[in-house]
Amino acid sequence: MSDPKKRKAIELHAENHAIAHYEKNGWTVERLGKPYDLHCTRGTEELHVEVKGTTGAATSVELTINEVLHARDKDNTVDLYVVSDIKVDTRTDPYTASGNKVTLFTNWEPAEEDLRPRKYEYRLPDTTS
Repeated sequence: MSDPKKRKAIELHAENHAIAHYEKNGWTVERLGKPYDLHCTRGTEELHVEVKGTTGAATSVELTINEVLHARDKDNTVDLYVVSDIKVDTRTDPYTASGNKVTLFTNWEPAEEDLRPRKYEYRLPDTTS
């Protein structure tokens, strides 16, 4: 998405929705951003939450390699919280986001068959020799 203010409004809306969900279920929530979005604790339980927001349908989300590796680490319990169909009013400052169709994947571990490469880093050959 090329509009950074719109991207930020979507991200904050999705995170605020996720925070409300987990707090309602007795979790204490800390917003991190990296290496994952939300750190949740409830007594001795610990949960990491990756939050994704989109203006479209919840058919796919973009993940970084670090997000995938973190979710696959057996030492982590990770949920993927997706808020889709978000509408953004760009006439306000800051932009106002609304909409909250939620898809929640608890104890999420992305399977290899569900991942598709979208980018590659190409290391340029050394041409100085």
